[in-house]
Amino acid sequence: MLGTFDTLKYLARGGRIGKGKALLGSILNVKPVVTIRDGAISPVGNFRTRTKAVDKLVAMVQGASDAQELAIVHSTTPNEAQNLKIRLSSFVDINHIYIARLGPAIGVHTGPGTLVLVIRDSGGKTEAADSFSKPLVKRPPLHLPKINLPTHRQV
Repeated sequence: MLGTFDTLKYLARGGRIGKGKALLGSILNVKPVVTIRDGAISPVGNFRTRTKAVDKLVAMVQGASDAQELAIVHSTTPNEAQNLKIRLSSFVDINHIYIARLGPAIGVHTGPGTLVLVIRDSGGKTEAADSFSKPLVKRPPLHLPKINLPTHRQV
């Protein structure tokens, strides 16, 4: 997944970033681009304009040579999502590019102007696919004491 945000205010309100970082980002009018891979969020870069941030998303999709399907998820910008679909159709078949609206549970933390691209690869066995089948945390077995309860209770 790749994404950009129009403002850092909502990320700060939800506790995703610090208030100082949000203040500095809003003063500089920064548009961050992040990736989410195997559950880890990684920053790609900060851009001064929305256009440059979206251009970076397009360049990253272009670099994903095994992209089979693509979902464009937006919070409040359906026209921008439609234009992005047309731009991305030169890399991925337009019949395999889907547009969806971001749900309120995530939208409240990311704010208006959020734009996320979700890429599905060719379906080959990858490390990412392997990581979903393994448990994230190895837990010890749970041993509970046996309690003898009567099976029939007379009143």
